[in-house]
Amino acid sequence: MKSIVLFGLLINLLLVIVVQSDESCYLLKQSLLFYKAQRAGRLPDNDIPWRGNSVLTDKSAGSSLDSNGDGDLSKGYFDAGDAVKFNFPMAYSMTMLGWSYLEYSNNIEKCGLGSLYKEVLKWGTDFLIASHTSDNVFVVQVGNGDVDHQVWQPPEDINYIRQIYTIDPSNPGTDVAMEAASALAAASLVFKTSDPVYSASCLQHAQKLYTFAMTAPMKVCSASNFYSSSGYWDEVTWGSIWLFKATNNQTYMNNAALYYTYDNTQYANEFSWDNKGVGAMLLLYQLTGDSKYKNNLETAFNVWQPGSTAGVVKYTKGGLAWLREWGPCRYSLVMGFLQSVYSIKNGGDTKYNTFYKSQLSYVVGNNTNKQSFITGYGPKAPRNPHHRAAHHSTTKDINNPVNNTYQLPGALVGGPGNNDEWTDDRTNYVTNEVALDYNVGLVGSLSAFATGSDATSSSTGSTTPSTTSQSTTGGSTTSKTTTTTTTSTTGSQSTTTSSQSTTTSQSTTTSKTTTTTTGSQSTTSSQSSTTSKLGDSEFEYLGDSVSSFIGRADSVLLLLLSLISLVINL
Repeated sequence: MKSIVLFGLLINLLLVIVVQSDESCYLLKQSLLFYKAQRAGRLPDNDIPWRGNSVLTDKSAGSSLDSNGDGDLSKGYFDAGDAVKFNFPMAYSMTMLGWSYLEYSNNIEKCGLGSLYKEVLKWGTDFLIASHTSDNVFVVQVGNGDVDHQVWQPPEDINYIRQIYTIDPSNPGTDVAMEAASALAAASLVFKTSDPVYSASCLQHAQKLYTFAMTAPMKVCSASNFYSSSGYWDEVTWGSIWLFKATNNQTYMNNAALYYTYDNTQYANEFSWDNKGVGAMLLLYQLTGDSKYKNNLETAFNVWQPGSTAGVVKYTKGGLAWLREWGPCRYSLVMGFLQSVYSIKNGGDTKYNTFYKSQLSYVVGNNTNKQSFITGYGPKAPRNPHHRAAHHSTTKDINNPVNNTYQLPGALVGGPGNNDEWTDDRTNYVTNEVALDYNVGLVGSLSAFATGSDATSSSTGSTTPSTTSQSTTGGSTTSKTTTTTTTSTTGSQSTTTSSQSTTTSQSTTTSKTTTTTTGSQSTTSSQSSTTSKLGDSEFEYLGDSVSSFIGRADSVLLLLLSLISLVINL
């Protein structure tokens, strides 16, 4: 009888673990669908039924519309709650999606999300390839941020002139070219088996962009007033690593080891679209096993641990590792992804494994205020993210209608203040903006957790150490500051990459590179979708169980293993 009872308990616990896995897989799917909600151009499916075709005539200089009336730059992803295509943060986002897949493809595939994941990645890398119009010319931006941010309307209704910004040998942008090379190199690894022809195309463009970045005068891209990088040596290091991973050519690794010692790359303690230092440390440690990278990496990680005396990261009472006011959730989650990868490399190190789970737990609603920071997920999910398409105003008024018309799936909003305070206010783009780069940490952390138990890393995550050896130089952490412009209706990522900076006062004096224009006509698509619309008192969510699924999964697994042992010994 005892055996029967214990067997029944085992079955129930197995079902609980399946439910946990299903919940995390569901949220991973929603976080990927967010990218589909950001698509521009002619849409090939109805996966986001309230989105329609948009900016079909975006095209590069000298090109013609195709037989459908579409420009070569009509697709890609809108950056945030606006309708501008910024290739710097978009390329970073694709690099990170590629990396997350390479680390956690087993988990992603077990969720049945492999095809969706690659589809999302390919939509972005297709646009990077389209933006690489010749060997030494790359489109870095489509749309003028200042113009776009003055108009509050869905992208389907855009009918104004769209500027195109490019880099070339006369107007270089080392940082952007290297990030695009990184994204395409990562994609070449993701598609190497499933689509070898596309993989080869990605790698070819990656190598040419890398060569362009290394041979043109090195400088930060000055395409517009938004996403101005604070430096480019970290991107040179980052790009060299990804090209080495894709080709195994030692020249790339030699460059990575050299440029890692430049500027503040080796002393970085945060990770974002602007600062690749900590990610570079992790990849170099994976590839070489060199203790200097490990030491730098753990120094950076420990800044994010509770009780750190570095004074860089604060902890809210609810448990969020809070770096700065503008979009704090993105920093903690992407750092969580990096720590999850490192934890697995080091046999499941408890301290770093706990960090990534704690930060993921916070954003799904397991915090003091029971506030979810993911749209459409949890009983207190954000309803009004700063997002033109989801709000869908027909009067060009950010306050009309009062609540967003459509539910944006799986988007991570900026996040709370350092006392956990947060208001669901569409007009506050500092706390309620969503963006391509915000979601990469969410996707990465969920991919790590997606089995409902401790993550398993895929074989492509770690590579046999090479024999590269490069000495590092001493020094203290260098402060870098990013400049951006903000307007009354949107904020396009005013972040800093300094470990010490905490505010976002921005300058607007940047020179533009080569500029061309293209008309962008108002395009089609009926937006009716009764199932996706939000009524005044209606909001879709899974329920209270969401907020605690992370904490339960590990304890349930341990209990399950204990009961199995009991049954075996009966």
